[in-house]
Amino acid sequence: MEHEAMTVEALLGLLVEREGSDLHLTPDAPAFLRKDGELVPAGWLPAMSLGAWLGGQAGLLRRLQQAKEDVDFSLSFAGRRLRGHAYLAGGREALAFRLLPERIPTLEEIGAPEGLAKLPKARHGLILLCGRTGSGKSTTLAALLLAMARRRHLHCISLEDPVEFLYHEDGSIFHQRELGRDFTAFDAAVRSALREDPDVLLISELRDCETIRAALAAAEAGTLVLSTIHARTAAEAPQRLADFFPAEEQGSVRAAFAASLTAIASERLVRVPHGRRAVYELLLRTPAICHMIRTADDQQIASAMLSGARLGMTTFSQEGQRLLQSGVLTQQSVQELMGE
Repeated sequence: MEHEAMTVEALLGLLVEREGSDLHLTPDAPAFLRKDGELVPAGWLPAMSLGAWLGGQAGLLRRLQQAKEDVDFSLSFAGRRLRGHAYLAGGREALAFRLLPERIPTLEEIGAPEGLAKLPKARHGLILLCGRTGSGKSTTLAALLLAMARRRHLHCISLEDPVEFLYHEDGSIFHQRELGRDFTAFDAAVRSALREDPDVLLISELRDCETIRAALAAAEAGTLVLSTIHARTAAEAPQRLADFFPAEEQGSVRAAFAASLTAIASERLVRVPHGRRAVYELLLRTPAICHMIRTADDQQIASAMLSGARLGMTTFSQEGQRLLQSGVLTQQSVQELMGE
């Protein structure tokens, strides 16, 4: 199949059929599926086929060719939702697709530890999810939001780039706003959202100083804010967030972060006998941890998490051993978890 000429639609169909996680398309080159973390050849993509598909997507080709700008987008295909990324490589168009789960899973289904499963009770503050790209942060965020909406009637506003999961829950209101379609800047959209009476504000990613400032202000004002940040571990997240700012501002940012923090979860995907599963670590707000964040004593946070098991906190090491003893993970899975 790796040498068979295929259309973009046929390759997307193959991604859905095989339940792959990703599809990578380059013109006049092999297409590749990612399945259980491994790349697998999936056919040959003629440049004509890629060009025809892009030409049928409003605005994508123009932005790529004229503005020389990467484009994030989402679409529905064969009853499934996909996130797409169009970009230029060597002056030619290329595409990457991420297949989203068929439905938003429950926290139990994604293997959330006890402390994480209790977070839907939160009513204010900042909950951050961190992990590498492709680790499942968006899915966990969606599972959290839906669990909150099932507990009580909520007005939920999401600010996304692009809109991924589509939320529906009787008795709750979801207003999903997409960058470029419904707003032009995350920080302004966060400030606007506070005038729209939200119970929960979901921000797809904290990616710049102004968005972080606005998110912290929203959380301090009493809104429950959910978002993601790129950090390897929960203990690294405070420094990662502070690093967005110049040195003279980091102290005040840390103080605001400590004041608004509810929880930080980090996740990693590891191989198990029949696919992959997420493993989590969780940091919860305590006076001691807030003090460590304010004073930049980050090296002590991991130790505080180790001793906070009775509160629901857990580290990757603790969670790996728990899942090994319960037969969910193999020894090889635990080695992969700790070696990341």
